[in-house]
Amino acid sequence: MMRTPEEKSSSVPDMTAALNESTPPSFISARHKRKRDYEVSQAQVQDMTKDLKNEMKDLISGLAETQNAQINTILTTLKEIHQTTNLVQTTITHLSEENLELKTKIEKLETQARKDKEQIILLENKVEGMQRTERKTNIEIKNLPLKGDENKKDLLLMVTKLYKYLDLKLERSDVKDIIKTRKPKTEKSTLIVELNSTFAKTDLLKAAKTHNYKNKNNKLSAWSLGLAADADTPIFISENLTPLSSRLYFLARDFKSANKYKYCWTSYGKVYLRMDENTPIITVLSEAQLLQLPKQ
Repeated sequence: MMRTPEEKSSSVPDMTAALNESTPPSFISARHKRKRDYEVSQAQVQDMTKDLKNEMKDLISGLAETQNAQINTILTTLKEIHQTTNLVQTTITHLSEENLELKTKIEKLETQARKDKEQIILLENKVEGMQRTERKTNIEIKNLPLKGDENKKDLLLMVTKLYKYLDLKLERSDVKDIIKTRKPKTEKSTLIVELNSTFAKTDLLKAAKTHNYKNKNNKLSAWSLGLAADADTPIFISENLTPLSSRLYFLARDFKSANKYKYCWTSYGKVYLRMDENTPIITVLSEAQLLQLPKQ
């Protein structure tokens, strides 16, 4: 069967239409360009700026509050320090006034103490002088081996024999009293002989010193007083010194030995030192004086 041209033409596909139907539409002109990530709109910038300003404002506000709190704390502390300083200053002022008052009182007390000390020294010297006067005719005979039952008559006989042994004369009327003493924890006794004149005292002291100097191997002993028991016991004769003079004499003898002084003696209750024949005699009046004397 033969087709006509029209039929043939109608049977040929319409390529244009086919193209139009099969080809997808062109989107070149209709496609929008996608925005990049870093591209931000003006509104967003303004929002960000606003947020940043708010954050800065909040930060500054927080810092200001913190600073204000710290400043308030510091001011409170400074106020407390100021109050404490004022209190300390007030206390110091009060203490200074008290110190000045105490210093004044101390000065008055020291002045009074010096006056009292001077008065005490005067009184001690007065008492010392009275005691020396009372003892100016007394002698001591030490280191006697007595039994302990001797009476005053026995003691007077011993003293009389001692005077006779030294070629001295002693009358009964020359002796006012005799006292026997003994120190604790010792078997030796001491006789304190109270004479009626300084002549009898001086004669005995001088004679005893001369005898011992001339008889260095036969010095005065218990036998010199007529004592048979322990007859070889050495005895010592000296002035009856006051307690003060006795101590000064003890210290002066030590000073003499330590510093090569030649002489140390007592006379009428006073203590004397002398370096040698060419130096002046020193009257020892106190312990402090010994510390100030020239030494060798």
